[in-house]
Amino acid sequence: MSFYKFLVIICIFFTPFFVLAVSDSTNVDLKVETGIAPVCNGNGICEPARGETETNCSADCGCNNNGICEPARLENSTNCPNDCPTLVPTPGVGGAVFITDTTPPLIYNLFIKEITLNSVTISWRVDEQAICQLFWGRTQEYKEEIISEDAFSRGEHSTKITHLLPGTSYHFKVVCKDTNYNESETTDQMFTTLTLPDTVPPSNISNFEAIPGDKKIALKWQSPPDSDFKEVKIFRSTKFYPTSPWEGRLVYVGSGNFFEDINLTNGITYYYTAFSYDRAGNYSSGAVVAGTPQAIVVPPVKPPVKPPPPVKPPVVPLPPEVEKLNLEDFDFWQEEKKLPLIEEKKIKLKEKEPLTVSIDYEKVPEVLKTIMVTLEKDNKYFSFLLRINREKTKYLATLVLPQPGIYPLTIYILDFKNQTLKTITGELIVEKTIIEALPEVPWYKNFKTWIYILILVGAAVTVYILRRRHRKETYKS
Repeated sequence: MSFYKFLVIICIFFTPFFVLAVSDSTNVDLKVETGIAPVCNGNGICEPARGETETNCSADCGCNNNGICEPARLENSTNCPNDCPTLVPTPGVGGAVFITDTTPPLIYNLFIKEITLNSVTISWRVDEQAICQLFWGRTQEYKEEIISEDAFSRGEHSTKITHLLPGTSYHFKVVCKDTNYNESETTDQMFTTLTLPDTVPPSNISNFEAIPGDKKIALKWQSPPDSDFKEVKIFRSTKFYPTSPWEGRLVYVGSGNFFEDINLTNGITYYYTAFSYDRAGNYSSGAVVAGTPQAIVVPPVKPPVKPPPPVKPPVVPLPPEVEKLNLEDFDFWQEEKKLPLIEEKKIKLKEKEPLTVSIDYEKVPEVLKTIMVTLEKDNKYFSFLLRINREKTKYLATLVLPQPGIYPLTIYILDFKNQTLKTITGELIVEKTIIEALPEVPWYKNFKTWIYILILVGAAVTVYILRRRHRKETYKS
């Protein structure tokens, strides 16, 4: 063996020992530091050993959706599909290729909430980064408005629509696109805004009559035609007509048309006010009637006596506001149209349509207790109260005159002592509704007649052809 070969063998054999010796001598000089390092160092590399997580160190850990897949941040196709598309092997070729995202975002948890008279809030969720638009309108063409987002986001999306109309139905849909412009949309959706509360009172009852008897008074009436009419409440007083549903004694509640008030005292006048009310709790202004029960006794025949001269009541000066009032200060409305005065005293109106009588609140003084309207028909009198509305802008009453005819009208203005300050007269003329008959059309000018003729002719021709065909087939056989 030569010297050189011997030297090579020696070097190979003893090299590990020399390396170990150097390594040991180097480790002797290492310094071991104690204590805990700061959690997040912001170096762009996620280091769980240092306690870095996506929660406490988002600068180093988690998906930042910058379009670059960064494994150092622990981004992968599961937790960051926008930056790290799925890798699959290429058939027949080594390595991997990128698969383009073609799946549209999933829209779910669509909620319609916080509906008011003129606004609504709509929320939904998407399963990936997406930017969305909300289309809405009164029809499925969504012509009202398009609300667009200005940034991609994942999870819950929400928007509020304002300036809507009360009690109106609207259509809407949501369209979302992901970062790869894959688009999805919801089906047509609908919502209806809240309806304004019903503040319109029903019409008063009509033909309200009081029939006195022995210690009793029979009351009868006709209910108003309003579709939302619920019941009638009748209140009684021995002082004056109750002017609100909180005055007097309640003697009747119901939807009937007759009531007998019993156990009364003969010789005392009883005042009744009937308030009709609807399902929303709105009360009419009140229909009034009075009666005095009497024992049924045949009066004795007395010799004629010259009556004493009449006593004139003291003259009470009228307030200037009342003195100048006349029929022109009152408004008469029917079918939302103001009816004009004819000859300064007459008002023409349609039958079976509610009539509203009103006067502006500021035209009458504060000392007034009420205003009463009385109609006469066939020697019978029907009276109604004009009551202040909620806005304190008008005194008004709504009534129905179901039968055509002429109704003399008297408006009584009363003070707080129930004394008549002034009377204003007029006349209501209820016209019968005439349905004009269509002019007769000669039969040969009537389109339907020719249709029937053509059908009959066609049927006859069809029968004739079928019979001829049947005869030919019978002859051949």
